[in-house]
This record gives sequence, structure tokens and C-alpha cells, in this order.
Amino acid sequence: MSAVATAPGKLFLTGEYVVLGGAPALVLAVDRRARVGLHLGDGPLVIESVADGASDTIADALVGELPGGDARAVVAALRSLGVEHVGGRVEVDTTDFLAGGQKLGLGRSAAALVAAAAAFLSARGGFTPERTLEAATAGHALLQNGLGSGADVAAAVHGGVVEVRRRGRELAVAARDLPAGIHVAVGWSGESAATTPLLSRFVAAREHGAATLSQLGTEAERAAAAVLRGEAEELLVATDAAGRLLERLGGDLDLPIVTPGLARLMAAARRLGAAVKPSGAGGGDCGVALVRSTAAVAALHEAWRADGITPLPLRIAGAGVTLG
Repeated sequence: MSAVATAPGKLFLTGEYVVLGGAPALVLAVDRRARVGLHLGDGPLVIESVADGASDTIADALVGELPGGDARAVVAALRSLGVEHVGGRVEVDTTDFLAGGQKLGLGRSAAALVAAAAAFLSARGGFTPERTLEAATAGHALLQNGLGSGADVAAAVHGGVVEVRRRGRELAVAARDLPAGIHVAVGWSGESAATTPLLSRFVAAREHGAATLSQLGTEAERAAAAVLRGEAEELLVATDAAGRLLERLGGDLDLPIVTPGLARLMAAARRLGAAVKPSGAGGGDCGVALVRSTAAVAALHEAWRADGITPLPLRIAGAGVTLG
């Protein structure tokens, strides 16, 4: 049995951290894709990662600790599907998510997980986006020790712009469109972040940031309502407020949410009047800015380059997980 699936990466627009408590997250699927191809057969499971330049031979994917790298997402997908022993060969290509060997923070693991779940479901004749989301949400909990929101998985499955809310262990996902006249600029800080340790520290200390988290939740609701109503200016205000509150939350909890690289990225964007914030848990990776014209995007890219920030020419990916 053979199958191929691809899934897009993601950017958090708003809702980081507070999505864990039921607030909405706005997430954009972006045009960097993970590809998983599989040829199932007898014997052990061999997982080859193009990005890692590694090959893992796994006698039994259903037991033991999760491996590292791209193989980790493949094994998590298998365990979430609850299938019997699987052998054969799996090739994973997530090179779109790296620059110079460093991760960009665009949801590499979630995209690989979704693509792997879809490919395994397709090989067994059971693929649907709904089943893929269910399996990938469970697999994501394995990858992040139950700490993550799964919103990046939802974006990888559905594509486009999505509003995501957690309902217990399930996700409520609604398709959205950005208001007319909103343009998205993305910059890479030059610092790669490890999300799971940040989330662990957040969970341990979040009571110390209760007031800031409450305000972040308010801005997440405000941003979601602005997108639903097509109110561009309201979205800009809510996004900028969320960026400032994430900076404050880092201080409240002694978390490196806004690193020196992200601070430079955000300062340059604010000098040009952009609404800007970290994308995701912070600690490095990317920042996302909203502006009102393509000319403003170009000017921001130039300012970022001058400050040692790498602009990423990303577009919203309309297609989510796809086969073939």
C-alpha cells in the first residue's frame, strides 16, 4: 500500500496561550508544505527524513519513547490512529520549514503530523479531513505532552484562515477571511524556539500572569470578532495590543517570549506604524505584522533587513491537507 500527502505550515495571528483556556485563536495556513510518502510492507518501519538527513529503523512504532526529528511526527500519527504493527518505508520532507538548517517556527511538526496521518488513512482507504483532524489532534498531544492547543494542526488540515477554540480535548474550527485591505508581513528573528519547554514553564507559572492573560483573552475575542465582521482597523488594534500584552506576560512569568531578535523585529515594525507581535509561543522564531498596503510590506521588509531580521515571503495557503 502506498500514499502521499502534503500539509501546510502555520502562523498564529492572535490567541497564543489563552487558546489553552478556551479563547479563540486566529491561525493562518502558509505556503510551506510538509510531504509524507509511504510504501507499507513487511518488516520494520524505516522513516527517512530529507530535512534531517537521517533514517530511523523502528521495530515497533506503538511502544517505547517517541524518536526525534521528523520520525517523531510519523510515529505520533501512527499511535494516534491505533493501527496494528506497520512496516515499510516512509519518506518525510520538511525542508520548506528550515533556513540554513534552523527551524523557522512555521509549524513543521504539526504539518508533518497531519500529512503522515492523512497518508496512513489514505493507504487504508479511510481518509477524510475530519478523521485526519481527529487523529492529528491526538498525535499533537503526544508530541507536546498534552500542553499544546492543536490550533496549528487545525490550520494544516483546513488551510486558509481559521478560528480555533478548544472544547475539552476537541477543536471547534471555523473558516474565516482576513478583512479587505489587510496585508500580512512575516519576519524570522534568527532565533529558533523550542515550544514545549516554554509551554511547560507557562503552565507552571501562569497564575502569576492572571491579569495579563485576562486582557490577552479579551484581545483574542476582539480580534476574532473583527475578522468575522470584516473590520480591518479593529483587527489592527487588537493585534498590536496582543503583541504588547505578550511582552508583558513574558515579564510576569519570567518567560523569554520576546527575545532580542523578536524585540528588534517588533520595534522596526512599530516605527513604521504596523501592528506586530510574536507568532506562536515566542522564544524566537517568527513575528507577524499587519499593514494596509503592499508598499508598506515592502518598506517593512527593507527595515527588517537593516536590523538583521529575515523577511519571509509567505502567502496564505488556501489548500489544507491534500493527497497525491
